[in-house]
Amino acid sequence: MTAETDLTFGQQLRIQGRVIWALTMREVITRFGREGIGAFWLLAEPAMFVIGVTIIFSYTENFGTYSVAEYMAVSYPTLLLWRNGTGRVTKCLEVNRALLHHQPIRPIDIIYSRILLEFAGSAGAFIVLYIGFVQLGICRWPADLLTMCLGYFLIVAFSFSFVMIMAALAELSDTIERISHIILYLMLPFTGVFIPLFIVPPQYRQPLLYFPLIDAVEYFHHGYYGNRLPTYYHLGYTIFTITGMILVAYALINIAVRKVQLN
Repeated sequence: MTAETDLTFGQQLRIQGRVIWALTMREVITRFGREGIGAFWLLAEPAMFVIGVTIIFSYTENFGTYSVAEYMAVSYPTLLLWRNGTGRVTKCLEVNRALLHHQPIRPIDIIYSRILLEFAGSAGAFIVLYIGFVQLGICRWPADLLTMCLGYFLIVAFSFSFVMIMAALAELSDTIERISHIILYLMLPFTGVFIPLFIVPPQYRQPLLYFPLIDAVEYFHHGYYGNRLPTYYHLGYTIFTITGMILVAYALINIAVRKVQLN
């Protein structure tokens, strides 16, 4: 058998890709089963959250050139990426420790597979619902599709780094695992999902922009609304901060993996 060190980078990458895909399919079957609508729940679960929130806010008063229901239909799906993703990766290495006895499987592959599954479900539900909301007249087509897509990519990048950091900290500390849901709730006012920045008093607006998730969501809103909604963001700062978060995430993951392997 060829030793792993004798494989080229491309071969190792293909092996890791197959491992992550196999772990993802295993997670789909474990979580949703083979009966009923099965894997369709991957889209149905986040879709029900978005539809429920949109219905609730459809009865609220409209402001200016946009409705609150439209704002929530576009904004709320961004929250599912980091919130649901964190819940799925917490203690995932400890729970799946037995899988690590298989040589091709690395601890990071387990984390990747869960993030991939959660992000795919949230993004897929958003795309399907968005097209449906446009047809129903709740939403419009984006003012600038490229900017909207870039904003969504920044939200995904933030969510990836945040989920990785929370996964590592939960493996390193049981306290983090126990209070993770509290951290997620406390983050809600700092997401730009429920309160657009233009209605925030100026003296509080600038400090909020230091949180990269708000910047990313505001840039995403800029791509969708265009001139219909005032937006505030610092794109260069956001990219720099999220890049730093990703580096910190991988450093913490390496520490957590060593802990798992030693135990």
